[in-house]
Amino acid sequence: MSNETLKAHFQKEIAATEKDVATSKLEKNKLLHEQKLGLLSSLLRYAEGHPTREDAMLADVVNDMLQALHLLDSNKTFRDH
Repeated sequence: MSNETLKAHFQKEIAATEKDVATSKLEKNKLLHEQKLGLLSSLLRYAEGHPTREDAMLADVVNDMLQALHLLDSNKTFRDH
């Protein structure tokens, strides 16, 4: 998947999730959608090449998890792909 395709995917998911936040009738569902929105926004900023410090830390956590699950070699990062 190209970086442009990835960014378009995140933008589409963000737009859909923003609608979910706006239309949620239950506060607990709204909070879940807001958390999803935060994660998607973080991933989009990372894909765009201007992550915040928090985005970079989240990326490190994801990378560590992928390595622990042996989905990535221990000397690689998902950012290498």
